[in-house]
Amino acid sequence: MNYEVARSSPSYFTDQAFRHAVLETVMTRESVKEQQRRDDRDASKVVASLGLDSGGSAHMIMRASPVGTQVGSYSPQVSTVKIWMSELVGMTSANSPLPVSANWTTYTLTLQWQRGDWKLADISQSAGPTPLQTTDRAPDSVDTFQKMDEEFNAPPYVG
Repeated sequence: MNYEVARSSPSYFTDQAFRHAVLETVMTRESVKEQQRRDDRDASKVVASLGLDSGGSAHMIMRASPVGTQVGSYSPQVSTVKIWMSELVGMTSANSPLPVSANWTTYTLTLQWQRGDWKLADISQSAGPTPLQTTDRAPDSVDTFQKMDEEFNAPPYVG
């Protein structure tokens, strides 16, 4: 779960040096360059979809929370884990093409024991499962999300 929390912050999407440093820490030697290439491509798409310009990331919210985990396989050298995640992504500016929205994703992580720690060898993802919204509440304003983002710290990557 910690791996996906590390990959779920505004800086991860807006700062290539930060993103590469995170991946160099969590990925295997063999897979880090390919994951950097994929995440650079994906980060560019996210930033474009949010309408970010230089200096605009202060209004970006990117939070992820694990909802459940499942061990697919385990050996002392290689393991597979699935993580069901709830994610918030969007902008707290009124003119944003993407206001803060919820997303549900299941990540499959292949881990290898390397350099005295579990390192990511592969990351894949699939949509959902996505629950039904059961309340009749309207979404909160972008100002409310901006205030919450300022007042509540995101869970940190522990590494």
